Amino acid sequence: MDFRQLEIFRAVMDSGSATAAAQLLKLSQPAISRQLSQIEAELGLALFIRGGGKLRPTADAVALYDEALLAFEGIERVLNLASRMRGGDTGVLRLAAPYAFSEALLPRIVAHLAATHHHLRYAAEFGRYESIATMIAKRQVDIGILKEPVTHPGISVVPLAECGTVCVMPAQHALARRAEVTVVALVREPLVLLGRDTAWRSDLQALFRGAPRMPAVRIDTHSAAAACAFVREGLGVGVLPELLAAQFAGKGLVLRPLDVPIRHRFLVGSPAGLHRSSLVEEFAQAARAIATQLVEQASAGSSLATPRRE
Repeated sequence: MDFRQLEIFRAVMDSGSATAAAQLLKLSQPAISRQLSQIEAELGLALFIRGGGKLRPTADAVALYDEALLAFEGIERVLNLASRMRGGDTGVLRLAAPYAFSEALLPRIVAHLAATHHHLRYAAEFGRYESIATMIAKRQVDIGILKEPVTHPGISVVPLAECGTVCVMPAQHALARRAEVTVVALVREPLVLLGRDTAWRSDLQALFRGAPRMPAVRIDTHSAAAACAFVREGLGVGVLPELLAAQFAGKGLVLRPLDVPIRHRFLVGSPAGLHRSSLVEEFAQAARAIATQLVEQASAGSSLATPRRE
């Protein structure tokens, strides 16, 4: 089966009839029917049950269709990459990011790119850092936002942002009057914590073990948006990386730095071994600038609560 036959097979599967496929591909209906018969003869498979003007796919056709879609996706990735390597303004840029960055960071980055790349389209995937790393390494996406540590050999990275850890609380909370929050003060509060089984969470737990008492963890979640929503409802004080928390600052929430140096490093990743297109560099530059803006805006909004040192 050559590429043209594969294209015809896909069109018939998508449209459900030779007539509709002919209209889609701008061919005659008899030409489509002849090609289908030739495909079946070459493969030695009955792919369709004919009758009533319809073509009903067999189980073999359904299995073949799934593989055909993978083939078309691969071809599309090659064409998109070639376009971007030429500095072109067309094709699809496939992006992946944590769910927390769907609120502000990623939309602002895409808006920045769209201002100069008018015909470029975007496909955005969201997930946990582990799944994003896998998508990048398998070349299912072109660019992804990651967090250290990144150990996968199939990924090339450049820095995005480094930030500390903050406590998130309602503006009227007693801790909001402080310039920073100590671990001793924090463990007296019910907590909303993010990222169980992560390296930075282990660092946080080590700090708690050195405090006079262990805190009461009221809510555990992997969603920064959910953590901040729980905090907004008065269910506890959240502890998050500053860049994540900055997506949700305002609307009654303030951020206060934790007084210990738990740092977080975010990265822009792309598939290793590929020519790094100018779009990757543009994305990284925009991401760094917008991340800085988000943190500065969150800090400025939080300062309205007139914190004091204690």
